[in-house]
Amino acid sequence: MRAVCAHCGNLVTGEQVVKKSSGKQYVYYRCTMYNKRPHPRIRVTEQQLDEQILAVFKTIKQPEQVRHWFSRALVEWSKSERGESQEHTQQLQRELTLVRQQQTRLLNLRLLEEIDADTFASKGTELRDRIAQLTLQVEASDRGRGEQADLAIKCFELSQTLTEKWLTADFSTKRQILEIVFLNFKLDNTTLCYETRKPFDVLTEGLSVLSSRGDRI
Repeated sequence: MRAVCAHCGNLVTGEQVVKKSSGKQYVYYRCTMYNKRPHPRIRVTEQQLDEQILAVFKTIKQPEQVRHWFSRALVEWSKSERGESQEHTQQLQRELTLVRQQQTRLLNLRLLEEIDADTFASKGTELRDRIAQLTLQVEASDRGRGEQADLAIKCFELSQTLTEKWLTADFSTKRQILEIVFLNFKLDNTTLCYETRKPFDVLTEGLSVLSSRGDRI
């Protein structure tokens, strides 16, 4: 995930600095134009950026009551999506069977010489195209909505554990988390400006239980 400088649009890069007095290593982030006048000479420590990212993760994590309700709602939605997907697939398969039967009848008519070669070729092409189209639709229906529902559940589960994962992650894992959650970064002086991906953008705005029964959001 790349970050750019809000002042000039150039990339923000990290640099490691070792303090002579203590020998400790510190990581700072700054614009690549940091040393070019009249660019502002502003650096941000790794700790400052971590604190801002963790603050975002805190807004994504939902209260326990809402979290449990939403998890259950996603599971029920997943079941519903799978049911509708199976019903749609069965409908497509029935239509595919009918078209194949038409293809067989067409061949029989040609063998009995009840239709001419041109009609057979034209209608045969039409039926083959329809079979190919239906086959693709069946394959898409089999893997589409069910997989999307499962992905939604996994995304929500991940969103509620981002803080814990971040605190124990190495550099490579942190980069992956940033790629999953955020679309882009801008560093405005010492403030990290960001845009979150879907569905994390909805979670940062917060979910609220609108029904007294807690069955709607």
